[in-house]
Parts: sequence; C-alpha cells; structure tokens
Amino acid sequence: MKKTKYEFGDLRVIFGEGVKEDLMARGKEIFIDEIHRLVESFGNKLLMTKAAGPIDFTNKTSGISILLDMQWESDDSAVVYVQQVNLDNPQPATVVE
Repeated sequence: MKKTKYEFGDLRVIFGEGVKEDLMARGKEIFIDEIHRLVESFGNKLLMTKAAGPIDFTNKTSGISILLDMQWESDDSAVVYVQQVNLDNPQPATVVE
C-alpha cells in the first residue's frame, strides 16, 4: 500500500478483510476509491491530533457511516484500517431553500 506524506507524518489507508469484496458484491466499486480519498482528505488532521483506535465517520445527513481503526507504526507514521462501510438505511437528502 502506498503511503501519503503530510505535514505531520505519513499515512497508509488499508481496507479490512471483506470490505472491498462487500462493496463490489453490491455493485459499489466506485466507493472504494471515494472512501480512500475521503480518509486521505482528513489525513493531516488525523496525524496532527494523534488519533488512535476506532474512529466513526458518520454523515448525519445521509446516515452513511465508515468505521476506521487508526494504528501508529511510529511517532510520524500511521495506518488507517477501513473496518466497515455502512450504506444501509441512508436518509433521504433534504433540500434547503
């Protein structure tokens, strides 16, 4: 897996066992790249805060959630494991006028 370099260190994103397979089985292959980019977009903030352990990203509007597990390899290098992606029961988008 490739490492992405940030101001506060290096970060790798790894999908947990079965996560990619589940998304592909649902016809949601596109979400694999999207989830990877989403986690990378928060990478510097995750490294800066020294987050560790389970992290729940839930979109309150849609109800879609991603469960991550962040583990540190060294003081400036971490791995984020995508443990679960919940696309079930999304909430309908609301129109704001």
